[in-house]
Amino acid sequence: MSSSDALHPQQLRMFIPAGELIKMEATSHPTPMPHGLWREGRNRENEWKWEDNQQEDKYLVGVREGDELVSERIGESIRKRGVIHPVEIGPDHVSEGHHRIAISAGIDPTREIPVVHL
Repeated sequence: MSSSDALHPQQLRMFIPAGELIKMEATSHPTPMPHGLWREGRNRENEWKWEDNQQEDKYLVGVREGDELVSERIGESIRKRGVIHPVEIGPDHVSEGHHRIAISAGIDPTREIPVVHL
């Protein structure tokens, strides 16, 4: 049974599968390209795409292992622990957490991700 099976129709879901989140419009992406640079010949309005970040595993995240804080690639962290920090969503769009959603959906689209509703 999925966690969403026991919700009241007006209750907001706290976890949503990555495959469902990736179908939402991606908005407010802060850095469409590394260092804020735009690729030549690309349209700024439609620059960012989900599939651009499914394989993106170059970002490091801080992970606590015992008493130590160590750096780990975001994809490796999501494979081991899932998405830990909630992503931010509106009624029909994702505001924050694009990389976490894209990487998680690439690993397992049924894996549920914590969300915060804006």
